[in-house]
Amino acid sequence: MDESNTLKQLRTSLQPYSLLYVEDNAGLNAQATALFKKLFESVYSAYNGEEGLKLFEQHRPAIVITDITMPKMDGLTMAEAILKIDSEVKVIITTAHDDQEFLHKAIRIGIFDFLTKPLRIDILTETLTRCSASLREILHHKIFNSNLHAIFNYQNSLVLLLQGEKVVMANQPCLEFFNSESMEALRTRFDEFGKLLLEHNGFLYDHDRFHWFNELTQNPGKLFNVKIAGKDDTHHHFILRYQSIPEKEGYGVLSLNDVSELGLLKLYDASSVERERLAKDEKMVRGLLDMAMRNGAKIRVHNLYKGLSITNDGLIEKIDEKEVTLKTPYVQLKAIQHEEVFYLTSELFPMAIFCSNIQRLDFDVQSVHFNQYHLVQTSPTRRSAIRIVPDESLTITFLYEGRKFETDLSIMDISMNAVRLLFSTLPSGLAVKQSVVLDIVIKLGQRPVIINTEAEVFRIHHEKNRYEVVCMFELHGTTQKNLIDYIAKRQMVLIREFKGIQYEK
Repeated sequence: MDESNTLKQLRTSLQPYSLLYVEDNAGLNAQATALFKKLFESVYSAYNGEEGLKLFEQHRPAIVITDITMPKMDGLTMAEAILKIDSEVKVIITTAHDDQEFLHKAIRIGIFDFLTKPLRIDILTETLTRCSASLREILHHKIFNSNLHAIFNYQNSLVLLLQGEKVVMANQPCLEFFNSESMEALRTRFDEFGKLLLEHNGFLYDHDRFHWFNELTQNPGKLFNVKIAGKDDTHHHFILRYQSIPEKEGYGVLSLNDVSELGLLKLYDASSVERERLAKDEKMVRGLLDMAMRNGAKIRVHNLYKGLSITNDGLIEKIDEKEVTLKTPYVQLKAIQHEEVFYLTSELFPMAIFCSNIQRLDFDVQSVHFNQYHLVQTSPTRRSAIRIVPDESLTITFLYEGRKFETDLSIMDISMNAVRLLFSTLPSGLAVKQSVVLDIVIKLGQRPVIINTEAEVFRIHHEKNRYEVVCMFELHGTTQKNLIDYIAKRQMVLIREFKGIQYEK
């Protein structure tokens, strides 16, 4: 067996789990079982579904790999019985035939994956790696949910589950604070909590004298002051408390209570607060732009055309206190003309620069003139999922407490796990974290397809006489594939549409 780093890491990740392997071919069974014993601590092998089901009931392995066609009981019948006993088991089907009927049934009963014989080591390795990651995610959810009750005042706190220094779970207020739609999006931004802690006199953060995590673990029960930047780039003052989980070595829970309203940051470190004020100063941003101009630095210009990312190079041509002149290709100017704002990124900039108040666009010399700009932590380049503005064929019926809303709303954009809706009047009683039902009608080819899903209200934003409501949902199987197909086709339409407006005057 190849002792590469990938296989060594896989073996380490699979150590906590046992495997049931079911295959009626005696030679293949013996060969594969010997291979699996190099990856798993415990491997149980059977030669038919009936024998496999008995072994599962006796040993309860976390992963099952099984053939389909076998005597006494076929693999799919066995798999269905196993998943009724424990829906969290990861079942992998192996077969020498590409039978659509078997594939459809496998999807319906919740099979984790479907592999074609003869098995290839690289594909098997990738599948088992995803298996291990999925099982760890389930474990993290269980640990997180079972220990929330032990956290003081967690309802009003940001709560994170740590494995060592890494963030593995977070509660909804925490996701909202960091403007993340999911745990995956949050982990894309950061995985180690210590990276969030900002320098502030008397506060907990990494520096030469001690490491933040060592300080936590060596002082159980102690409360710490910490400073963290939120989604609006404002620095918040939190009281941090860490609690280890005795029955799960290496795991601990952080709770963070926001006390920014008390205005204590200046008392601890007035110079740091002043530095924060300067960081938001337009003069400082202008200095960054001037430095980029003088050094001929490469700048990237970003826009979103109905969710479609438009990005090109840019060059600062002129800058003074009145306005900035930026040269960028014609296609980017058309995107700026449509959106009326844009973002700039560069290796020289500590974060993205948001530019607005467009004075004029000069298509002949390919330049844009603007005079408002400031640093932001969010930009089109940091989106965790593709969000597109749908066409008129996509409609949504919003159901809340038995009431339907379909005419009093419009759809701003949609992704694989969220939709942003605009209401002129907010449904009475609707609030963040409440459950709703969405009937999403999309058009694939000539046929309408209905996606019915439960969702949770993630964010409500009120501006003037309208309410922006973001709803999160989770799709699987056919419904997920249908939405993927729609988003992919819509992207192609938007690409063609944007190419068309490039030539409009």
